[in-house]
Amino acid sequence: MVAGLIPGFAQAMPGDRQTFTLYPEKVMTFQLIGRAALALLAASALVVVAAPAAACTTFRLQSQDGAWLIGRSMELGMSLDSQVMLVPRGYRLTSTRPDLKPGMDWTVKHGFAGINTLGKDLSTDGMNEAGLSVGTLYFPGFAGYQPFPADGKHAVSNLDFSNWALSQFATVGEVREALSRVAVYDLNLPLVGPQALHWAIADAQGGAIVVEYVGGKLTVYDNPIGVMTNAPPFDWHLTNLRAHINLTNINVDALKLGTVQIQPIGQGTGLLGLPGDYTPPSRFLKAVALAYSSVPVATAIEGVNLAFHILNAVDIPIGAVAEKVPSKTGGAPTLAYEQTQWATVHDLKNRISYFRTYGNLDLRKVELKRVDFDGKAIQHVAMPTAMEVEDVTPTR
Repeated sequence: MVAGLIPGFAQAMPGDRQTFTLYPEKVMTFQLIGRAALALLAASALVVVAAPAAACTTFRLQSQDGAWLIGRSMELGMSLDSQVMLVPRGYRLTSTRPDLKPGMDWTVKHGFAGINTLGKDLSTDGMNEAGLSVGTLYFPGFAGYQPFPADGKHAVSNLDFSNWALSQFATVGEVREALSRVAVYDLNLPLVGPQALHWAIADAQGGAIVVEYVGGKLTVYDNPIGVMTNAPPFDWHLTNLRAHINLTNINVDALKLGTVQIQPIGQGTGLLGLPGDYTPPSRFLKAVALAYSSVPVATAIEGVNLAFHILNAVDIPIGAVAEKVPSKTGGAPTLAYEQTQWATVHDLKNRISYFRTYGNLDLRKVELKRVDFDGKAIQHVAMPTAMEVEDVTPTR
């Protein structure tokens, strides 16, 4: 199933300041950053060990110099010990079959930078040298994959999906076309269990899609709005926007009651009612509001700065989200704390990936144009997690 744009949604070119209307009687004023407006109102995070919860957010912006910028946060209730993995052209990748034997293999066409998990070179987020990005986000309660084919051919596991897409394709159009020829199945690893995932994919030309498997059926959504979080399915989140079309970045006017003038208290009154919790629907709404109300920036590097500011709004400090974990010995449950593990921004035009971690907020970057993708082995780059502080105290 392929979902596309439906009537009734205005679209805007990058950088245009205008209103967009969901329905003629309802107007919402936002600064449109990307080539998008609402669409599709029709009818990860990958982990390699079981975890109690996962909450991730991704969105995109466009700078006025034409760069598409993909922001993403990775949240999980355990440490992931992630590294940046640099996979060269010509390298052979293999998907694992449900019986844990080697399955379909392929040769890397496009070198890519991905972020792995617990030492396993299965990317949860990344960008390739052609400017295609893939974000793997958790999709609990809804993901249902396709059966593994009897001949074992033309099939890739959900855990290998990101590696496959990043290594093989340059555009979302190529990914969409290839999905009709490959089965995606759930790889249930020992001590891991099934992993419920869906994917946000974008390219340097402005294309963006969401890939979901529900009840064994594939749905590919166009995603001109550029935002995705977790469950429920993507089209539900877009429908949910209809309940919040009163939100605006413009402060409300004073209210006159008879002879009394009621003045608004403080700033931000137009966004009164914007959810502030960390549930997927609320993070989706917040990412849409912030991405579309932000003032256009001239350059890609300014867009990177803006994207990290938006990521700050969905960052989860340790302790804000906790889940009870039952005791295996019959004792009192313990608490697992969801936290932001790391955040990334991919500059699809200039092929630069930026990242920071929970413990180290300094920005680091990998310039894919400078990476030697003709190597024979996967390289790894550390993602520091210890806080670093520059001392600028004047000396006497």
